[in-house]
Amino acid sequence: MGILLLSTSSTFSQIDMEVSNRLDNFMRESSETSYDKITSESVKDILKYDVFHIVQEIKNTYHEKRKSVNKFIVIDNGLKVKRFERIKTDTSLPELTSYINEDFSLNQETAPYFQGLLDYIYPIAEWKPNNKEYFLKNGKWYFLRDAYFRSKQGFEISVDSNGKITHICYKMRWDEPLSK
Repeated sequence: MGILLLSTSSTFSQIDMEVSNRLDNFMRESSETSYDKITSESVKDILKYDVFHIVQEIKNTYHEKRKSVNKFIVIDNGLKVKRFERIKTDTSLPELTSYINEDFSLNQETAPYFQGLLDYIYPIAEWKPNNKEYFLKNGKWYFLRDAYFRSKQGFEISVDSNGKITHICYKMRWDEPLSK
């Protein structure tokens, strides 16, 4: 019975080669994808790997003049292309932490470059007001990016005594009032 069920489901899921070719042609005609390497000094100096901006446009799907645009920021770690970790609520970002160059030190001089890096890999939506600020407090760096009901949100970066980044997380709400 199990073999019959497995063979039946795989038979229904197979697509005829001609249909597959027509579907591929439709997708080629209806979509366009471009890849641009981000060549910013902040990205090159802080991260170990190359970062790309991908734009995918899907057009004329239902005979409409409108097009749908999807944008992605990805990192190529030499083995696999991956999206940066998605920020949901309070989110630890161990992959982002692992992408930081070992020789990068976060300090007063490099903080503006780190802010620039965040602008590329975690851009703020155009419709949101600019609430960006960064500062060092109690041995941690804060890169605030947004505000929600008067509560600031952003990245909390732990560093060792030499400024090497040891932990990055995104916090939706701060436990204490923070500001410069």
